[in-house]
Amino acid sequence: MEDEKQRSELVFVPAPALGHMASTIELANRLLSITNQHHRISITILIVSFPYTDPNFASYFQSLPSIFPNIRFIILPPVDPPPLPAHVAIETLVSLYCRKWTPQLKEALTQLTDSSPPIRLTGLVIDILFTDFIDVANQLGVPTFLNFTSNAAVLGLMLHLPTLHADHPKTTESFTELAIPSFANSVPPTVLPTPLLNKTDDSYKWYVHHCGRFRELQGILVNTFPELESYAIDSFDSLSGAPKVYAVGPIVDLAGKGQLRPVGGSGEQERIMKWLDRQPEGSVVLWGGVEGDCGGGGGERVPVFVVVAEGAEVLGGREGGRGRSEGRVAGGVRGEGGGEGVVCGWVGQVEVLGHKAIGGFVSHCGWNSILESLWFGVPIATWPMYAEQQLNAFYLVKEKGLAVEIRLDYRLKDYSLGCGGSGVVTAEEVERGIRRVMEKDSEVRRRVKEMSVKSREAAREGGSSSVSMKQFIEDLVNDN
Repeated sequence: MEDEKQRSELVFVPAPALGHMASTIELANRLLSITNQHHRISITILIVSFPYTDPNFASYFQSLPSIFPNIRFIILPPVDPPPLPAHVAIETLVSLYCRKWTPQLKEALTQLTDSSPPIRLTGLVIDILFTDFIDVANQLGVPTFLNFTSNAAVLGLMLHLPTLHADHPKTTESFTELAIPSFANSVPPTVLPTPLLNKTDDSYKWYVHHCGRFRELQGILVNTFPELESYAIDSFDSLSGAPKVYAVGPIVDLAGKGQLRPVGGSGEQERIMKWLDRQPEGSVVLWGGVEGDCGGGGGERVPVFVVVAEGAEVLGGREGGRGRSEGRVAGGVRGEGGGEGVVCGWVGQVEVLGHKAIGGFVSHCGWNSILESLWFGVPIATWPMYAEQQLNAFYLVKEKGLAVEIRLDYRLKDYSLGCGGSGVVTAEEVERGIRRVMEKDSEVRRRVKEMSVKSREAAREGGSSSVSMKQFIEDLVNDN
């Protein structure tokens, strides 16, 4: 019986985006640290790619087996591109490619089960835009789970979207102030994910399609923890027919092993860390770059003229491990106290956030970045750009009081969706946000420090995260 358990396999298929890949690998490692105690499962990660993926990903993919020898990586061969319009949103692009990848996925899973000795597939864990893979899993008799790399509040919106769509079926009818079960406050439409702003676009239709299939899943792994999102997590109990939700976060790649490495080596990282060593404790604002979709850039450059709070320095750079940054700080950076900042290239964000000199973080509010910032007790000033970042910013500021606002509703212009940007962020807004995020004894800083302790407690042995992971493994093994 034990030998049979050892041949069980859990297969992940993450989206080919750095934030998704890194958090998936870290989750896989944590699950293995639990399952290896009982020799129950091993893990395979199937990697899909397409022509729009950052060219650096090819070498990144090839390097993963040597970095993580305890995980099997299988790179699926490229497919012919589907017919695409001139301007296509990422949701449409990935969804169409998903259907092209379906035969490859079925063949890869079949080869795993036909191997010698045979492997018993205990589960297929997919990404948010890969719900059509449920059909393949059903054909093979394999339960399907979702790895939701954002937070529980946003997951609540996704689970509620089919209802919203049914209540507002007209494509000309815009969403108004929304009551979403996973949010304690009503949600303004200006902070909804970009695809929900234009109901006539294919990306909105794909969102409705994928979210409508969530109830076919056997469970959802979400990168959060009850101490951070108790209200949202509790809201799932009232959703009829919703799959079981496992709060397995915070999934934070503290070692940075799953991140894409810069081509030029670690020289930039060393330069920045030495610069930080010379700064007073809590005196530097980290200004993160734009996170790239599917390994690419954010699409637009963001010129920023910074007015810095007195005595503060600004480190403006690219978020290390989130794809290629298109952000830049223009016009120089200087604090009123005479301190001068530094503009850097690609550096490891986790290592920088963990430095004692960092006192605040101007972030676009990707969920990985938020969890990293909370882990190190660094308060955020919110400047969202795209995807669900506006909703993340709203959640931090309005629901939890864990961040200060530069803007909640700013977004880059999305030409493929016909969605314009939400105006210019003024120097006054930036200055006000940085001054507030650097306040030493603010309520926000106190809350963030408390949440830092709770996040670490959740991740340790016996914490809520490890308990939830063990429950997931128990359910996975017992149901098979």
